[in-house]
Amino acid sequence: MNKNFYYSLGLLMAQTFVFGQEYISFEAHEGYTLGSLNTQNNWEITDDNQGNFLSNQIVTNEQKKDGDNSYKNGHQDDYNPQWFPIFGASKTFDTPYDYNNFTISYDIFITQRNGADFEFNLYGIDAEANYVPVVGIGFENRGYVYVTTSVDYDFEYADDAANFALNTWHNVKIEVSSEEIKYYFNNQLVYTTDNFTQTEIKGITMLHNNYGGSAYYDNFKINDHLSTNDIVANQLLITPNPVKDQLNINFNGEVSSIEIMDLLGRSVAKQENTTIDLKHLTKGNYIAKITLKDGKVITRKFIKK
Repeated sequence: MNKNFYYSLGLLMAQTFVFGQEYISFEAHEGYTLGSLNTQNNWEITDDNQGNFLSNQIVTNEQKKDGDNSYKNGHQDDYNPQWFPIFGASKTFDTPYDYNNFTISYDIFITQRNGADFEFNLYGIDAEANYVPVVGIGFENRGYVYVTTSVDYDFEYADDAANFALNTWHNVKIEVSSEEIKYYFNNQLVYTTDNFTQTEIKGITMLHNNYGGSAYYDNFKINDHLSTNDIVANQLLITPNPVKDQLNINFNGEVSSIEIMDLLGRSVAKQENTTIDLKHLTKGNYIAKITLKDGKVITRKFIKK
């Protein structure tokens, strides 16, 4: 678990991220199609060093948290189990993210106990040009959750997340600051560790060690500093969803503005009250960015039909 898996990933390529916030949910309107994730939006999947890419790292509609699709980090029947998690997908950020103020969240769905370990990692590159972990969280086959705690891939168990349920969606959120890294599981803080590398965040990997079962990933939100107050956020609703013509914000407090963004972070509509006309938008998934009078910003994902 949580070892140096990077030796097997001589396949990391660059993508330019223009916006401070990024959303990835593997949907058609983001440019994804069902089938192998390899080369889609510059994702790369593991190969066997002989030019053969894994076949079960796919965009799929088998499971999804929202929308139509997710990414399947699937078991590979034609390969043996591995000591290290090395089977999966990766993406390198063309513009590295600052480790002083970074967040990422995603949803995960795991199918089997006593099968594979599934790891999510963010990595950097040190002064000697070595790949080093910045963030690491793993869902171990026995039902434990562990986090990376050192540049040497030491780890500790996050006991409050143990015995996670199978075949259901869970949310993971990670907050990175200059001094520490916080891991949340289903909105509960389950582990805090020092920021042991303090290096720029270069890329992302999702890997398993092929002992059985699959994991599905959906709804990546990068640098989404929007749910700053969970209590307030839970009091805010958008209706209807899906929406055809007009989106309404239901909230007891004061709303300053509503901004609608596509999943590439582009602003497509804005209004300074609690309703917004969306007749002009094409069908698909969007993000409603709601700014409150006190400066807090909350987002909601919705579907335009």
